[in-house]
Parts: sequence; C-alpha cells; structure tokens
Amino acid sequence: WMAIGVGAVAFLLIFVFLVIPAWIERPMFRQQVQSMEAQIRQVKSLDQKRLLWEENQKVFGDLIKETQSRVFTVEERGLLLGQISKMAQESRVDVLASKPTADKVVFPAPYHLKYQPSGYEFTVQGGYHDLGSFVSRLENSGKLLRVQSIQITPSDKSPERHIAQLKLWAILSAPSAAAPVAGTNHVKK
Repeated sequence: WMAIGVGAVAFLLIFVFLVIPAWIERPMFRQQVQSMEAQIRQVKSLDQKRLLWEENQKVFGDLIKETQSRVFTVEERGLLLGQISKMAQESRVDVLASKPTADKVVFPAPYHLKYQPSGYEFTVQGGYHDLGSFVSRLENSGKLLRVQSIQITPSDKSPERHIAQLKLWAILSAPSAAAPVAGTNHVKK
C-alpha cells in the first residue's frame, strides 16, 4: 500500500505542479500577456497620433473661434439692415423693400442652443453686374450672411437695370434660453 500511496502522492504533486500550470494557468497567463501587448500597441499607436491630434485641435479650435466671431450678436442684429443697405449702396444697388421671412427655422440639436438663423427678403434694383457685386459682398462679409435664393428679372422701365428678389439668412448667436419652437423646420447643413 505504501507504493500505491507514494505513487498517488507523486501523481498528485506532478498534477498540481506540472499539469495544472501547463494546461490551465499557462493559457490564462498567455491571454493576459496578449491582452497587455495589445494595450501596449494601442498606447503606442495613440501616442504617435497625439501630436497630429494636438495640431488639429489647435487648427480647428482657431477655426471655431473665428467662425464664432462671425456670428451676429443680439446687439448687432439691430444693425443688420443698415449693414446690408451700406453694402448695396457700395455696389450701386438700390434697396426697394425688405421684410423678415415668415419661415421659422431652428437648427438641429445641439446647435439650436447656440445659434439661430434670421431670414430676410429683399427687393433690390441695379445693373446685372452691380447685383452680382452686391451678392458677392453679402457672401464675403465679415459676418455670417448667406444668400439662400436670388431671382433676377429685367425692369420694364429701364433695360439696363434689373430687379432682384433675395432671400438672405443671417446667423445669430441664440439667446441663452433658446429652445426649439414647435412646428418649425430644421436647417440641414
């Protein structure tokens, strides 16, 4: 019995010290090593991209600040029509009529909390190239003014002068408590 007992103990010791570590613990340890190697590769890859991300953050941060400075503030909203009239005068275009558009538009979330469009319809008269110069001035102004549509028709009284219908959107910074209005259209950009 002693030989069988010693053999059983030897088998148990071999099983505990050789078989379990080789067949059970080794694969688990291998998985942990592979997981750690994958994390190291990921960290190295992200570290290589970090400089590019920091550069992009600076570039896009500057672009965002520049764009935000081009948005009309609540105080500048009152001066909008005067600025447009001045651009028209500089382009030798006469403003015949202007009115706010009936369309109520809200930007999609989360932009509706920061920005709101304000639409205007203008009827202007001028030479064809003068009208083009006026639209160019609007689009290239320091503030965010966008011509949504333009329709030019010749004037019956003066063939060299044309009448144009403009739909114009000015992008305003929204008041702090801006919320979407029910039943409004959403602007998709």
